[in-house]
Amino acid sequence: MKQCLSAIAFLWTCVTGHSSFAAAPPPPNVVFIVIDNVDFGYMGKCYGGTSLTPHMDRIAERGVKFTRAYAVTPLCVPSRYTCLSGRYASRARPAGADAAAAEEDEAGGHAVLETDLPNLPNVMHQAGYRTGFVGKYHLEAEKYGRFPGKDGDVFGAEADGWLKQRSAWLTGRIKERGFDYVAAPLDFRSSQFKGVELHGTNYDHNMEAEVKGALDFIDQSQKEPFFLYLSTHLLHLPIKPQLLLEDYAKYGRVTEGGLLPEAPKVPMPSRKVIYDTAKAAGAETAQQFGMHWLDCGIGAVVNRLEELKLLDNTLLVVFSDNNQRGKETLYEGGARVPLLMMWPQHFKPGSVCDRIVANTDFAPTIFDACGITPPTGMILDGRTILPVLADADAPWRDGLMLENGHTRAVVTDKWKYVALRYPPDVQARIDEVERTGVFPHMTPKAEQFFEKFKKTLTPEQWKFARNSWRWHTQGNNYMKSIDDFPFQFDADQLFEIGGGPAPQDTKNVAADPANAALLADMKAKLKEVLAPLKQPFGEFGAAYPSTAPKPLSRKELRKMAK
Repeated sequence: MKQCLSAIAFLWTCVTGHSSFAAAPPPPNVVFIVIDNVDFGYMGKCYGGTSLTPHMDRIAERGVKFTRAYAVTPLCVPSRYTCLSGRYASRARPAGADAAAAEEDEAGGHAVLETDLPNLPNVMHQAGYRTGFVGKYHLEAEKYGRFPGKDGDVFGAEADGWLKQRSAWLTGRIKERGFDYVAAPLDFRSSQFKGVELHGTNYDHNMEAEVKGALDFIDQSQKEPFFLYLSTHLLHLPIKPQLLLEDYAKYGRVTEGGLLPEAPKVPMPSRKVIYDTAKAAGAETAQQFGMHWLDCGIGAVVNRLEELKLLDNTLLVVFSDNNQRGKETLYEGGARVPLLMMWPQHFKPGSVCDRIVANTDFAPTIFDACGITPPTGMILDGRTILPVLADADAPWRDGLMLENGHTRAVVTDKWKYVALRYPPDVQARIDEVERTGVFPHMTPKAEQFFEKFKKTLTPEQWKFARNSWRWHTQGNNYMKSIDDFPFQFDADQLFEIGGGPAPQDTKNVAADPANAALLADMKAKLKEVLAPLKQPFGEFGAAYPSTAPKPLSRKELRKMAK
């Protein structure tokens, strides 16, 4: 890219006799920060939250705060797939063991970023950008099981070697997706510390290690355009604030990639200072302590960009992969998320955008900002946000599709319609369980959730929901949020979307005769926004395969139950 720009500048000088073209601004850098499980209430004053987040507040003051940003599938894996691909997670093509698992997966939890398709990092790389990855990947199948050795202490040589081996493999897989640089990679689909003794504290949270990886990349890349994807492990639960008070020289070395030679030295407050400052500001919950820790890390990255005089021409994005309260649902408390953007040379400070945007829009926006034309045939399900940031009256979408398992939704400026439709094979299993009374096997912990869940439903809801075997998973967020969303098993759901940063969907008004015309309009809108995916979904999508599923026999059901 730099050679092309130099050649063009030389030709311009030859033709015009002056070199003003050579002074054209360089392409922008991009820093894309994905934070984890952050509720609006966990944020600081920029979203009216209760945490101490001065750096993120400053980003809002110097950039744009979005009030209607959505994660189109509000769960860690599919949300990250969409961020890095620009596509809905239902378009993902899992391979190998993940392909089989995906058949039983209702939330996109086995989405894999393909190696043979264009994506955000490999297109940026091909356009001349140096690409960097730091932190949580979450888009790779499990290669390793539990730690198989005898000495599983996190500080032991045997466990350390095993963690390093896993991390090296994961690093290679991430680089295959278009990243030149990888640091502090963690998470296959769950903690890599399986079977490794952590002495009861969440040492897998190491914000300083992630910050060091980000700063090293920026330092190494400052002479060329770069794209940094920083995916933090914070604020993923559980977090124990006690970790901030532990011996940093010892415990700061612990990462999911094994022990570091020494605890990272980074330009952010010490963990003890972070704890004390947050406590002095009124922090009481693990989320409040974790958010201040996270904010200090983001601040260190922004400060380094400013020190190197790179910030003015850097597009900075801070996005939460899902909201926490209704995670894994399509309600506002799950899919509607915090989003901040800053690009000092282009965005008006202190702007607020009320347009409906989503993580499907990030890849098109970044390509637009960088002057990159995506490859022919690259599927992008979103659009660039830049026109509406330049002109509040610019044309924009009038509806956004959200998806999760057997639910699809369309959200507009004032309304949301959610449809629950089971495909024929799932409905056949539900009908068979209804007939036989034999449920699939559940873990003891899932049984506990299920019993609690069962008691919260009305008889009508229970009749409909009791045989939905795919809900019977350990720790399922639907079960845990039933008190907030008692209508989640209604086939048709209609909600009025009110003001505020994250209004909860509280009342399903689909059955109100006064809303019959509106409901019909929203159903038509769902069919419209679902059409580009060409996927089966009840009466809204493409046709299901013509071959009717074969009902399971009682023997097969009993085998499943075992």
